[in-house]
Amino acid sequence: MSGISEAALDLEQVRTIADYQFGPGTGRGLFPDGSEVLRSRRGTLRGVKLNGDLLCTFGRDSLINLTRSGAQRLAQLGTEKYVIASDEVGEFIKKGRSLFAKHVKGVGRFYAGEEVVILNSKGELLGWGRAAWSSEEVLHLSAVPVVKQRN
Repeated sequence: MSGISEAALDLEQVRTIADYQFGPGTGRGLFPDGSEVLRSRRGTLRGVKLNGDLLCTFGRDSLINLTRSGAQRLAQLGTEKYVIASDEVGEFIKKGRSLFAKHVKGVGRFYAGEEVVILNSKGELLGWGRAAWSSEEVLHLSAVPVVKQRN
């Protein structure tokens, strides 16, 4: 592959994963030029850093697991993978507690098992993690955890 560096190919690969996972165009915003793709000795994707700050790691399924910095960038970019929590539980969510369905005030579009960000009514990041239910199911539930947070 003449003219294209291995680092550029790695960055394009993780951007493609982000576009698949979080929606078209997300990859460039989440991982701008200058992002460093980390690989294991065996060559598998390990993570992505920007200016020394870890944005994400990769699970065994090769999907993105956001860190706080990555979740913050995603929340600022905008994504359909979000849950809006009531303001009264914001401090509990910031401490890593579970978000229960009865405290959900709005949702984007996502499936169970997808990485989502938890926002307050102002669109500020409260937390992030894997959705336990799809966005359609969440609206019909009341006393179950909706997002398993990552800390």
